[in-house]
Amino acid sequence: MSDCCLTLKTCPAADKLRAWFAAGAPGRLTLTRADFPEGRFALLELLSTGPWAERMRQRWRSFCAWMGRHTPFVGWKTFWYRHAGVSIGENVHISPGVTLDLLFPQLITLEDGSVLGLGAIVVSHVYTPDRIVLGRTVVQKRAFVMAQGILAITTIGEESVLATYSYTVKPIPAGHIGIGIPATVRPRDPELPGEDSHDQRA
Repeated sequence: MSDCCLTLKTCPAADKLRAWFAAGAPGRLTLTRADFPEGRFALLELLSTGPWAERMRQRWRSFCAWMGRHTPFVGWKTFWYRHAGVSIGENVHISPGVTLDLLFPQLITLEDGSVLGLGAIVVSHVYTPDRIVLGRTVVQKRAFVMAQGILAITTIGEESVLATYSYTVKPIPAGHIGIGIPATVRPRDPELPGEDSHDQRA
């Protein structure tokens, strides 16, 4: 093993990541530049320093998530994403172009009746200039992430909506809608066109 890999394997980021997963991935995990050797972000290299079996599982999950991203049929998407580790309930609709986290798909849950619109992105880790944050992402029952919406390391509540071209890292409570970048959250009004995610009115 190279000196670089050995340094990554024993750095604070590796210790924090292992401990977090061992505890069942509770809450959010934040890794700063100071947690990495020489202050550089090297998440992919960090994942490659684990035990051989875990490295193989990581590659398998990423492959299955990639297949789910590119297959054209909903049934096939569900098949591949489940094998990637995504928890998927009954009657979940995953539209074409949807992207689920390639590195940590096992941290994503799609509950019964949830819908991911065209090109929606659901991720369980995000980068900022000075940190990497990991966390569980949950789309609860009958929630709807609309086309091109981005849901990251958070939960969207039952029968809630993340609007088209919106982005959030903060929870959306049940029965609410998030609109904008970052999303502003307010109660849904099903009487207004476009706010009832499962019974659109002309």
